[in-house]
Amino acid sequence: MVQNYMSVSKVLSGVIFGTALLASVATTGTAHAAVCPTVADPQGVKTSYPQQLDLGDFQKQTGQKLALSGNPLFADQVKSGKLPKVDMRVPEEALVSLPYTECGKYGGMLRGMSKALESGTSEILSWRQVNLVRISDDLQTLVPNVAKSWKWNDDFTSLTMSLRKGHKWSDGHPFTADDIVFYINDIIKNKDLHKVVPSVWMVGGKSVDVTKIDTETVRFDFAAPYPGLLHFLATGGSYFAAYAPKHHYMPYLLKYNPKAEEEAKAAGAEGWVQRFGLIWHKWKDAENITAHALSRPTLESHLIEFETNTQRRQYVANPYYFKVDSSGQQLPYIDRQHERFLDQELFVLSILNGEVDVKTQTMALNNFPVLKEGEGKGDYTVNRPSGAYGPYLVFNQTIKDPSLRAVYSDVRFRKAMSLAINRAELNEVLWFGLGKPEQAVPIGVPFVTDADRNYLIAHDPAAAGALLDEMGMKMGSDGVRTGPDGKPFTLLWEYTAQHSSSEFGTLVSSYWKKVGINVTVKEVTTQLMREKAAASTSDINMEWDVPYEPTMISQIDVYIPPYSDIGPLVGVPWRDWVGSKGASGEEPPAWAKRLFELSEVWKTVLPGSKRYMEIGSEMVKINLENLVIIGTMGSLPRPLVVSNKLTNIPKGWNVSHFNYGYDYPYRADQWSFK
Repeated sequence: MVQNYMSVSKVLSGVIFGTALLASVATTGTAHAAVCPTVADPQGVKTSYPQQLDLGDFQKQTGQKLALSGNPLFADQVKSGKLPKVDMRVPEEALVSLPYTECGKYGGMLRGMSKALESGTSEILSWRQVNLVRISDDLQTLVPNVAKSWKWNDDFTSLTMSLRKGHKWSDGHPFTADDIVFYINDIIKNKDLHKVVPSVWMVGGKSVDVTKIDTETVRFDFAAPYPGLLHFLATGGSYFAAYAPKHHYMPYLLKYNPKAEEEAKAAGAEGWVQRFGLIWHKWKDAENITAHALSRPTLESHLIEFETNTQRRQYVANPYYFKVDSSGQQLPYIDRQHERFLDQELFVLSILNGEVDVKTQTMALNNFPVLKEGEGKGDYTVNRPSGAYGPYLVFNQTIKDPSLRAVYSDVRFRKAMSLAINRAELNEVLWFGLGKPEQAVPIGVPFVTDADRNYLIAHDPAAAGALLDEMGMKMGSDGVRTGPDGKPFTLLWEYTAQHSSSEFGTLVSSYWKKVGINVTVKEVTTQLMREKAAASTSDINMEWDVPYEPTMISQIDVYIPPYSDIGPLVGVPWRDWVGSKGASGEEPPAWAKRLFELSEVWKTVLPGSKRYMEIGSEMVKINLENLVIIGTMGSLPRPLVVSNKLTNIPKGWNVSHFNYGYDYPYRADQWSFK
């Protein structure tokens, strides 16, 4: 198949979705299921974007009107009149998705597992999530999704998006430009809901302006160039849909409903703001926790079917989903998705018993041998795509305890702790030698050098000890050092299984103890870890998702303090100081100030340009020289388990990572059971 893959430069120069290029498969009549162009056999169909094209373009190329067919799951509802026929549910400008190998069969339940609500659930969210644009499975090409097309102006300060005519929410209500305008103006820029406009919608010191052009057209205007917005929406921002169902949420906002406060209190909330926070969340997975999710419209491929509990969540296909396959079948093929919540110790056993269809998130590499051995019994295949980097270690320089802050804010201590780690041994003991010792640097960017990757990763306990001596951390006769204040020093390392293993903590703490640092290692919940990180009371934080280039382009916040919103790493008071222009928080050190300054300019530069390279290099240098984030290992494979009963699974599943939306690039809506 001839595919005009859209590079970053072509996307940013404003090339939009579009052109029919070639002759048709047939000349007259209506397409049937026997006609099924796929990625493996496109049957002459050409796409301007990988693996997809608009319905109108498809029909122009084939010379046929594509006959649409719906999932039998909805047949009774259609017969009773509860649901309209499929051609009234699918947009007039539907998106045609070419399956990888075959047009699939309807039915089945896709089974997955997570640790708990809000713990390790991103992968299952990625099975159903959608946003305005998507990143293809080459992990480079931005493609239309909810949006039909887009066009930038010449200086990237204005983005016009076209939506799909006839697109509907899961309740059948029209999805229009009003839902995007509502999201920006009534949620994101609502000072009662967001005291500060989220940084992704702030450029040049001002928040985005959004204008409805017509029902299917909306324009975003920025105070400065913002070429990275689409990368955000397609990768890390894919979890945060840039729209909301206006018709559903209006009654909960005081602006539209004078009784919203009264009704909120009657419902048991403190007020309308708290009530709204319980039913809307930028993290789309969080909206599926309460009973309200049963009535909340969505554009995702599946919607919540039963009220969630602590054991499971279940989703059913969205009857108004906006994609069809190349034979006219409305996607998704799979009827239901089921998510069980299990202790992580039970993950491998559940997979071996054949109880899981797809799993990669939170799967440790040391599980690979037993998973490989059990492939036959569990009727699955396990591979090892890249996607695990780290774990990372961040000493909290803004910890509230002044004696600990004096230690952690001294770069000599951080350098000593890096030099004390035996990364080669970690690699052999924990990861079968399959990783590569590496410092904490962005992945796949042109401005990171081998020297950056190797910065202070050598195992040198003598050099580490010398730095600690220089700090005044004296070694006692018992082999334990004091703090610079002369008092006994103990480092409390609280970790969560979501970001580390007990074996990792045991090994690393043993290296630190050898240079005289007393360490207490303790496992805690992810929720507690995030609370302590946000409150600046944790010694070490670890919740950092290494930025790949699309993430760097679109979410530079992951490379400046506090390096994460969900679980801040270091510098929450610094961020508050910058955001409030000195009215609150704490003034950052000079190096952190410089990172904040550079991040504002970074948002406006064109990826690949000279200025892009200059700023990227300087940010890497600052973070390395201050060793804010201590890296351990790079290029670690992560086990990927896929049931042999599934079809349309891509062969080139090379990366599984949060910053690409886990399984999102691999189009779970066209997975099917054989």
